[in-house]
Amino acid sequence: GGGGGGGGGGGASAAGSDCSKTPQEIVTWVRSLPESHVPEKAREQLAAIVEDGSLNGAAFSQYVQQVPPEVCAPKHAMKLKAAWANVLKETEARQVALANLNAAPKQKATMIVV
Repeated sequence: GGGGGGGGGGGASAAGSDCSKTPQEIVTWVRSLPESHVPEKAREQLAAIVEDGSLNGAAFSQYVQQVPPEVCAPKHAMKLKAAWANVLKETEARQVALANLNAAPKQKATMIVV
């Protein structure tokens, strides 16, 4: 196998550009939004757009900033944007936690008997 190495990005990349969500995960997330945030018709349209365009986390982050009003009314688009920002925050927090975990000195991690 052999995993591909991660490409080095500029430190000043836009927030969420490293969001590694797949189009399928995003579609599932869109469909899980409450009716009060985004009506079902808009959710289905958004899901179709993500599927058709194979939008990943970074692409969807950009799309969310400029959702056309015919897809999602402005007040719903605001809620969509806020909800997606929370997803990115959670992802970021998880990455920071993982980075801290990996940076921690490995003292007695040589032999862990379970």
